[in-house]
Formats: sequence, C-alpha cells, structure tokens
Amino acid sequence: MAAQTIFPKRSEYIETFDFSDIASGLGFELYYGTTYFDTTSTHWSLLPTALQTRATTTNQGGQGTLTINFDTSVFNLPRTAKGTAYISLNDKGSLTSSTSIKGQIAIVHADSTATNISSEFETIQALTSDTPELLALPLTQTTIKKGEKLRMILKIVVDATGGTGTLNHDNTNADTKKHLKLLMPFRIES
Repeated sequence: MAAQTIFPKRSEYIETFDFSDIASGLGFELYYGTTYFDTTSTHWSLLPTALQTRATTTNQGGQGTLTINFDTSVFNLPRTAKGTAYISLNDKGSLTSSTSIKGQIAIVHADSTATNISSEFETIQALTSDTPELLALPLTQTTIKKGEKLRMILKIVVDATGGTGTLNHDNTNADTKKHLKLLMPFRIES
C-alpha cells in the first residue's frame, strides 16, 4: 500500500474569488500608504494592513512640488497589473493656496529602476480642507516579476500663491477621510 501524505499534491489547492472578480477577470488588492522610520530617515510604504505610525501627514510648504514614493515589499510571485487603479486621498492644503496632488503607478525593477505603468493624473486645484479625493489611474497591462515592487508616486503641488499642501496618511484614524489607500487591480490567472 502506498504511503498517505498529509499534504495535498501541488495541483490540489483551492482559490476563491468573488463573482464580480470572475466576471471582470480582475482581483483587487487594497494597500495603505504609511510611513516608517529608521535611524537616519523617513520611508514611505504601501502595506496590506492599516498600521499606526508616528508621522501621519507629509507637507509641502510654499511654492513647489514634493514627490513621495510609496513602495510595497518585493513580490514573491509574478502577477499582472491590469485595469484601473484608484487612489483615495485627502488633501488639506491651506485655503489661500492653490494646491493639488498628482498620482502615478510604477513598477520598481530588481535593479532599482522604475517604469511607469499609468499616466500622471492630478486632483482639482484649490481643494478645500479635509475633502476626500479619488484619482482613477488607467494602467498599461504589465507583468510584475518576482523580486519587483509596486510604487505609488504622489506629488504635492503648491502654486505661486504659496501656502502649505498637506497629504494625510493617518490610516488608523476613525476619520476615514484621513486614510491614504490604493486599490490595485491584478488579472486573475486561469
């Protein structure tokens, strides 16, 4: 008699998807934009869970543009980005300035170079304080290889009238307008 193993053969695993995922051929993953610190600097990350951090806002003071790169950890399995990604954010720039946020999605390769897989899209100008915004970023279908990362690029833009542009990323706050989220679509492989 053949020995019985407690683990199923590799081909005998179960995957579950929502009906809407099957119908569209896409599965969506939610990431939260957040910060963490090491001994020398601040880093911005995309995490699958909302975690409390010490810094919950990032500011651009005065005229100019501040670019922030939020990265995932490296992917252990390849997956294909396809469809439209959505960034939910809240900009609370001073009301005397004309402040906007620009967003874009990129892939960071193992050699640290980055390739954009969406066009850059911008929120409306002169946003009011604590107004939630949604950026829709149509993606170029792209395979993210094992060892590569996903990057959400956000730019806080303050025009010549000055003031301060603030990007909230306070993901454990009860006020969900302060959360920074990326809803990322991936193709379901058959």
